[in-house]
Amino acid sequence: MKINRVLVVDDSLLMRQILKDIINSDKAFMVVGEAADGAEAIEKFRILDPDIVTLDIEMPKINGLISLQQILRIKPVPVIIVSAYSKAGSKIALKALEFGAFDIVEKPSGSISLDITEKRDEILQKMQCALKSNISRLFQSSSAVAERVGGKAKQETNAVNLVAVASSTGGPKSLMEIIPRIKPELNAAVAVVQHMPAGFTKSFSERLNTMSGLNVFEAYENCGLKNGDCIIAQGGKHMIFDESGIVHLSDDPPYHSVKPAADIMMLSAVRYFRKRIIGVILTGMGKDGSEGVFIIKKMGGTNIAESKDSSVVFGMPKAAIDTGSVDFIMDKDRISEKIEELTDEMD
Repeated sequence: MKINRVLVVDDSLLMRQILKDIINSDKAFMVVGEAADGAEAIEKFRILDPDIVTLDIEMPKINGLISLQQILRIKPVPVIIVSAYSKAGSKIALKALEFGAFDIVEKPSGSISLDITEKRDEILQKMQCALKSNISRLFQSSSAVAERVGGKAKQETNAVNLVAVASSTGGPKSLMEIIPRIKPELNAAVAVVQHMPAGFTKSFSERLNTMSGLNVFEAYENCGLKNGDCIIAQGGKHMIFDESGIVHLSDDPPYHSVKPAADIMMLSAVRYFRKRIIGVILTGMGKDGSEGVFIIKKMGGTNIAESKDSSVVFGMPKAAIDTGSVDFIMDKDRISEKIEELTDEMD
């Protein structure tokens, strides 16, 4: 069995020690070095040539974002952001995902989180997934979507059609390419479940909103949707549609070990939207969304899955395809066009 070499980067000696203990507890990994700031991280990366990096985002001297860019220029490897939630920190972490970081693990109690041990399984699972992933997809250039300037012409028509999107590892970058390409005049609303820690989804929705002609916002209680709206599920809360199409937030337990879960969103959405749903399953590990697309298809809706070729992690699209309920399998750069085509055909 190959032992994968890991570099741990955090400005707290205590956090580095806890992370080292977590990582070394799995025989597939071995911490070969540590760094206390961004400059040291770059130097150690050049010398040690690790297979994977865990990286704090708010550090002295050179911050994690600049370190990430320098590291990935030297050699593209999976980089997992291990960071505390703060308004500034969450925005930097999202930028890191845009620049090619693999995923985020949230420190539960701030910069120095003694309870990071609660995240042991999540950290190791994401590291294992990173090494099996199509990591090169994170570094492929795509046609840039410029930030939109000025106000938006919001639609006033209540949404009776829904595009229900499931997304996980590698998904933020995919959504930043897909959502801005959808026309503001869309004959539907869009509901997105992106597996992301609580606290990061607000910054993510704000970032998408600056890029998109759609009205993008984080989910809130008793929200009704208009055509051209794009609602992002809150991290740590399930997003549920009632029989009138109104959105509610739920603190029910995780489903498929995730919260929010796309399956819960999709299974609830069919109660109101019925056959007027397009299910979209993007890159991610696990099988979230597979039950949802099965029900959507059974109700007469249509489903799209991202192709293996463009997925960073093919787990969720493959699970959806294996249900036999997916109508279209395509690279992510074709998905927005297909969404527009299908919604134009809806009543």
